[in-house]
Formats: sequence, structure tokens, C-alpha cells
Amino acid sequence: MSRSHAEQWTIGRRERPDAALVAAFAKLPTTQIADAGGAVGVVGPGIGWTAGGRDFCGVAVTLWTRPGDILFILKSPDLIELGDVLVIDGGGRLDAALIGDIVGGAIQRNGAVGLVVDGAVRDVDGLDGLGLPTFARGTHPATGSIEGPGALNVTIQCGGVVVEPGDIVRGDRSGLVVVPRRQAEEVLRLSRDVADREAQWLEALAAGRSLPDVFGIDGRIASNRSPR
Repeated sequence: MSRSHAEQWTIGRRERPDAALVAAFAKLPTTQIADAGGAVGVVGPGIGWTAGGRDFCGVAVTLWTRPGDILFILKSPDLIELGDVLVIDGGGRLDAALIGDIVGGAIQRNGAVGLVVDGAVRDVDGLDGLGLPTFARGTHPATGSIEGPGALNVTIQCGGVVVEPGDIVRGDRSGLVVVPRRQAEEVLRLSRDVADREAQWLEALAAGRSLPDVFGIDGRIASNRSPR
């Protein structure tokens, strides 16, 4: 839980990925993206669905704040564009909520399609009513300070994953993944390979082959069995 950031008080800029890339990732489940390997960041356990929809894909606006402080949270709607996801590094603090339905509504009106918080949120019924997909580490009814420091569109961490402004963030019922903007085309290719492979497995199973046969399990077991 860091109380400072090398770029605190900064409001940075970002480059956005091609909209077609974001749309392509939106068609893939997080499981296939996670299985692609490579540069994919898989957000760790503890940050999960909290309110609103359970499915989104968008471009990261990153926010670091001193844990429990909402000064830069209140500034964040100014940076939101259509198709964005606000990703907040709140240091995992759970006893001071960082955002609720008032700010959630503001970012949604400006085009946000998702909200991810490594920390606590509040006004869960209100967020749910908005339909804004919200993933967080926890909930708490009280907020903290409004003094700063904070930073927007800087490098942050969320659930153990580094997130840069402009990265692609995908969330669904299985969890959250982050695709670095610079590696998005390669990750998309690898993810589509996973999707094709899974389709082949399902086709083989539908044709009557057993699951161990399709996955080559018996051969794996045999090759690793210790000789007696």
C-alpha cells in the first residue's frame, strides 16, 4: 500500500489502441485471452465483480491515489472518453471507499464502459442501478480524505498487474485481464489461436472422442510415470 507515486500530481496523456482491436477482444472471453500467454496480465484473486454488468472491454484510463483519498477520483470524469475503463490503484485499502454512484454515473455519462478498483467502492445499489460494470476488491460505506496526492494516466498496478494508460482491459464472469497496448495485435493473434484450438476440441468431443483422448492425457501420464 503505497502512499506516494513517482508521478504524483501528474495528469498524463495516453495513446489509444485501434478501435478494431478493442472490438476484437470484446468478442473473446477472458479465459481464452489469459491462455494466450505472452504479455497478458491476469488480475489476481481478490478483485471481482461487485455491481452492474459483468462483461466489458475498453481502454484504460489509469488512476493512482494515496489509499483512501478521493481528490483525483473527483477529477477523473474529465479524462473519460467513449469506450474507456477507469482503473484505480487504491493500494488495496478496504476501510475507505474511493468511488460510488455519483462519480460512477459521471464517468458513465462521459462514455466509460467499466470500472476496476484495487480498493473499496460504495453505493453498490446505485452502481448496480447504473448498470456500470464494476469490479473491486471490496465495499465500505465511508470514504476517506480529499487532499491528494494522486495521478491520472500514469503507470499503476491493479491486482498485481502493471497497467499503462491506453491498455485494453477485458472483464467477464471469470475475471479480468489486461492487454498491453503495444502488444495487442500479437496477443489477439495468440488468443484467436486458443479459440480455434478449443473449437477443435469441442468438435472432437461432439464426434464421440473421449476427453482424455482429445487432450492426450494417457500419453502424458505414461511419459511421466516413474519406472518401477
